[in-house]
Amino acid sequence: MRDRRWPLILAGLVLLLGLGVAPRVFHHYDIVDCFLPWSRASEGARPWDVYTPGAGADDCDYPPLVPYLLTAAEAGRRAVGAEEVSPLSITLVKLAGLLAQAGLVTLALLGLRRPLGPKAARLVAILLAVSPALFVNGALWGQFDVLLTLPLLAAVVALLHDRPVAAGALAGVALGTKLLTVVALPLLAAWIWRRHGLGPLLRASAAGAAVIALLALPHVLGGRGPAVLKAYTGAVSYYPYRSVEAYNGWYVLDRYDMRVRGIPGPVARRDDRPVVGWITYRHLGLAAFSLFTLLIVLALLHRPEPRTLVWALALLFFGFFMLPTEIHERYIVPAAVFVALLAPLSRRGAWLFAGVTLTATVNQGIGLVRALPWREIVAGALTTADLALATPTARDIGAIVGLLNVALFAFAAHGFWREVFPPPSAPSESR
Repeated sequence: MRDRRWPLILAGLVLLLGLGVAPRVFHHYDIVDCFLPWSRASEGARPWDVYTPGAGADDCDYPPLVPYLLTAAEAGRRAVGAEEVSPLSITLVKLAGLLAQAGLVTLALLGLRRPLGPKAARLVAILLAVSPALFVNGALWGQFDVLLTLPLLAAVVALLHDRPVAAGALAGVALGTKLLTVVALPLLAAWIWRRHGLGPLLRASAAGAAVIALLALPHVLGGRGPAVLKAYTGAVSYYPYRSVEAYNGWYVLDRYDMRVRGIPGPVARRDDRPVVGWITYRHLGLAAFSLFTLLIVLALLHRPEPRTLVWALALLFFGFFMLPTEIHERYIVPAAVFVALLAPLSRRGAWLFAGVTLTATVNQGIGLVRALPWREIVAGALTTADLALATPTARDIGAIVGLLNVALFAFAAHGFWREVFPPPSAPSESR
């Protein structure tokens, strides 16, 4: 029992640290130009009005769960009479992400004891508690990617406890949080069908659809149904670039095209320019990820075991970060969570966790530093003047990190292959 307290103590300390730094470090565009104005549009009582056109920079394009969180943040701000842009308002917007990291720790500690063993569950909980990649995303940046991983991991835990319908409902919660959830759905469906059959798969799908419908219903009744739908249909091609500051192979290719081939940046970065005939870089990325997903699903169907499911999810989310175009730096966060589950399973998993955590932290950290406010908006907040980072320096570091991610991705794919098809004479790496 005493050993089980340490992950929770660490999670509590990290939460307190996050609450302390939350109002002092934040992504200016996301927090000040988007989340806070959207939050104010709700007036603390009408979450559907978060979708009001022109309420903030661009328009809210998040699925239906996030507006409820922004509405709650606005209600809290109004209850104490805080300024619209203040340490409290910023912290309240970030609170869901801060609590989500602590929730991941608790979920891993309790939910993974049976499928992975108490010692492994405890190690996973500790790694999630101290993960800088998660801390940067939730406590510093103020995004909702860590929040997304909480229902995703809960769905996986439900599957590992043979509860497919509960997993379907939790996947619905995740899909109501961010569209990124769709990456995991083929694997979850393949697992349920292979382990439980068609009937449970249909019931799990119905449970997920019901959750989405319940989350969306107030918005639809409030007249914002088209805006909710656009959150799912309008994401592709919103930023038509090969990489949206995700340090992957496409980012490295961008740097090569600009620095070696002399192609102007605005042209080199676009993913809708042709490669051969009508085939564009966007087509290549989608085709590569589609084929990769199919191979991972077939491998899971071949070997439907808990270790394979964890490896498949980690690799597929990493593949989503690496293969398609139009990927943001934050999209590696789910991979950073699922590689933590691999760390206690093998030396290869431990190295992969260390590598992905490093690259995810640096990638998000550079993006955050470059997006700090240029002047002090709230007392004590860091600005770009405090943490200056020249664009050429950031780009060069990004290319190095991109090359490291390419190597890590190859390492992860090889590890997954050996997990699914182990050589007959190979010694076990299990701890």
